[in-house]
Amino acid sequence: MDLEYDFVIIGSGFGGSVSALRLSEKGYKVLVIEKGKWFSKPEDFPKTNWNLKKWLWMPSLGWKGLFNLSFFRHVTVVSGTGVGGGSLVYANTLPVPKSPFFNSGSWKGMRDWENELKPFYETAKKCWGKYPPLHR
Repeated sequence: MDLEYDFVIIGSGFGGSVSALRLSEKGYKVLVIEKGKWFSKPEDFPKTNWNLKKWLWMPSLGWKGLFNLSFFRHVTVVSGTGVGGGSLVYANTLPVPKSPFFNSGSWKGMRDWENELKPFYETAKKCWGKYPPLHR
């Protein structure tokens, strides 16, 4: 096993996965490290917040859920834990806006945003792999 990498990315959430993708597209060898587990089947996800074993990440209790709680002096941070990071929180969905969205707001008329962004939505769909997201 080759253990030499050009970049090591900590976390497989939105930022980590996009960084890893872009670096690998440029030909770099990238390692992504994630402390959480794979959530690949519908039954892996908690059906309710009260299913703490599937909802919270507390390995000392045998809980390997979606969310980690970090307590600091003046703030508590809830973060996603698992392969996919924040996308797990969004139930593995990839909402693609309908045409009217791209032609509204302050960006209206600046560019043909629907066609401009289409390849990026396609790349995101491709990256989902074996378990495709729901498309709205």
